[in-house]
Amino acid sequence: MSTEISTVTPEAANQLAMMLGAVDAPAPSKNRLPKLKVNTQRKHPYEGQFVIEGEGVEPVFAETVKIRVLSQLFQWLHYDPEENKVVNKTLMIPNFRHEALDMKGTLRCGKPPSRILREASKEEQKKYSDITCFRQLRVIVSYSGKTEDGDDATVENQPAIMMLKGSNFNPFEDEVMKVLPKGASTYEYEVEVSAEEMQNGSVIYYVMHFAPNLKTKLPLTDEIYETMVHMGRLVKDENEMITLKHQEALHNENLSSDAIDALAEELEED
Repeated sequence: MSTEISTVTPEAANQLAMMLGAVDAPAPSKNRLPKLKVNTQRKHPYEGQFVIEGEGVEPVFAETVKIRVLSQLFQWLHYDPEENKVVNKTLMIPNFRHEALDMKGTLRCGKPPSRILREASKEEQKKYSDITCFRQLRVIVSYSGKTEDGDDATVENQPAIMMLKGSNFNPFEDEVMKVLPKGASTYEYEVEVSAEEMQNGSVIYYVMHFAPNLKTKLPLTDEIYETMVHMGRLVKDENEMITLKHQEALHNENLSSDAIDALAEELEED
């Protein structure tokens, strides 16, 4: 028996053990952040362009909101309209230098990089129309607005998530990230968010705009820090689940390949 000491890290060994069922895999967190989004369907004139919605959170509408961005991550989601659900998703990554591993053992839910897809035919591009890359902003939001009943309401320091895609994907990059002082972090400044109504033929859509207040640098309080830790834990839990699914998919693919090779060998022998 070999007495050599293993150089495998405890983290890698634990991940493999979870994949093989030697230890219990952590259950993904059910503690979802409420969504801060554009209100595209106003039922009443007093309803503003923004609304915050989530389990246990009363919807409050406002024309503009103020956010403090504690996290910016990117994630691809594959939504199947026939099944009406997300069927695949990638790791949440901080930038595009990281590999976006997904639950089915591929990258970016199988969607080619933008530089390649731009040169593809419209028919080829259509194959990936249900796969979307989101810019996820986890924020603290504050504003005054109206409830569904028209009552005045105030939202103060509410943790929330913003899922930005399409025409709303780039404005945050252009209007906030590119103007931040060198070495600054997004959580150090308050940002006012508004929405501009646009029209393309019969289609009406909204483009968000971000106006950071760079004159006032905000301190990192204990409360903000604890909120960031909580958000980080949610991201970590989901990424661990996706990593395990990715490894399981590769493992199953290897088993299938081995079975096919074994069958081919049997046929050759016969």
